[in-house]
Amino acid sequence: MNKLQCVLAINNYGKIFTLSAFDDQWKPFPHAGMDLKHISAIENYMWSIGGDNQMYLLVHNLDKAIRIKEEVYENERWMPGGSFSKRLLPTDRYCWSSENGKEEKLKENIKLPSFVWQWEHEWKLETTFEENDLDDDGWTYAVDFCATFYPVKRWNSCVRRRKWYRNRMYMGTNFWCIISPLHKDFTQEPFICVSIGGHKIPGAELGVIMVWAVTAQGRIFYRKNVNKTWPEGCLWICVPTKEGSESRYIDCGPSGSVWVVLWSGLILVRKEVSAETPQGKKWIIVESPELDSKITQLSVGLQSVWAITNDSRVWYRKGIDQNLNEGICWVKLNTFMFSVSVTPNDQVFSVGLDRHLYFRSEVSKNHPTGKKWIQIKASIEIEQPKVQETKLEGIESWISSSFTEPSHSAPTCLVGNDSKNNLNLNAKEIKPSQRRVSAWSPKLSIGSSIGMEAKPDSFMEIQSNISIQKPKTFWSSVVGGSIEPDVCFISQWFNSPKDRENIFKSKWRREILDKLIELRLKEKEFQQITSFALWSCSNSIFHS
Repeated sequence: MNKLQCVLAINNYGKIFTLSAFDDQWKPFPHAGMDLKHISAIENYMWSIGGDNQMYLLVHNLDKAIRIKEEVYENERWMPGGSFSKRLLPTDRYCWSSENGKEEKLKENIKLPSFVWQWEHEWKLETTFEENDLDDDGWTYAVDFCATFYPVKRWNSCVRRRKWYRNRMYMGTNFWCIISPLHKDFTQEPFICVSIGGHKIPGAELGVIMVWAVTAQGRIFYRKNVNKTWPEGCLWICVPTKEGSESRYIDCGPSGSVWVVLWSGLILVRKEVSAETPQGKKWIIVESPELDSKITQLSVGLQSVWAITNDSRVWYRKGIDQNLNEGICWVKLNTFMFSVSVTPNDQVFSVGLDRHLYFRSEVSKNHPTGKKWIQIKASIEIEQPKVQETKLEGIESWISSSFTEPSHSAPTCLVGNDSKNNLNLNAKEIKPSQRRVSAWSPKLSIGSSIGMEAKPDSFMEIQSNISIQKPKTFWSSVVGGSIEPDVCFISQWFNSPKDRENIFKSKWRREILDKLIELRLKEKEFQQITSFALWSCSNSIFHS
């Protein structure tokens, strides 16, 4: 299990806290100084809806920067006059094209996808070909464009081409970035729910991500071209439902399964979602568990769905697999919760009616509903006001947090299904409402990087300024999409010896737990000594 994996939770003030699988304390998650209503996350990627009803994206803690290499090929043909020319035959490829020649690509037409991208350099010529050095002009030769190219000109070389390239880098890492709204006036139709998933969809290319969202008008949108090398995607596409089917909540599982809660209490499940058709092709209806209750919230795992009804009852959907993502029937659990969140490995977290956080113990393939709820009793790390800090030259890790001036996104046309062009998936499916869709929408999707850098390592942390105390806050939601917990590593979350004994029934498991706890205490002691030494060193340098 990755050490960066963590559970996310929002308290009643809209502040995010994280609990690492290898820690026993909730820690404040650095953010842009804004309150958050709703978050959805997988490892390293988080989408959220702020208290201002706008949508935000955070890409954080990546091992390496996101860098994309744009390529353009310049093509020429030998002419009888004894030289190569850009005057090509009608059957030839474009003069400026992609590698296979089927797409015309002009350097001046290749733009940055959004304002969080920056060019690293101007256009350059590729001077190597199959590990061979080329001349300064970078040409490779062939008998024809459809033939094999080689680095040296021959007597029968009738065509030649060379590759131009330019690198662009994603600059929004560790910053909250605002996603431009559907309309120029974002209050016209704000988003109320967003979900990220699909990163384990069978047969998909590595790095594919799916993002779905619901607006205040009950419409459903799918974010096109989102992946780990293009985190913000390019545009919103409206996915229609039957008339009167206004949505209130949406969740996308790691395998791409999409479940939508309607205001009527019914559930819509997207069918035929695949790597080739990530939007799916049709909706099917799943009834509420009981006639007198309505589902208000749900969470989709890899092969499980948990739900909460308006009477706070917890339900589990039985019979879900890759071939039957809607399942067979609902199973009632004799427990009551405020909300639930299912992880990519089908473990379950919840917010209780007392607004404490809980973990479902012993969930497995043989026992998919688990045994009991165990309260997460991890303490909360609260940062006290710090004394004046001295910035030391040459110690980069102590550099204070940075801020950026906001930029603004540009209006472009909405590419999607407007009121005249809804997808006609079946005879009964028509436009979701008569509301007008504005023609303004984000093709250059991200508007700005705002606020404070969201990388914890950019802050000076002195142990003497940190106090540990029991949580005095209420939790409003929990998100388990960015962690795949293993009970062997999260026992420190449950301070009650009786709860630990319920999880670790085997003697050898308890022995491993005791050794891990002992090792963790030694690591904390060493960190405290190191922090105190650094703090003493800074004071001595300052006074000298």
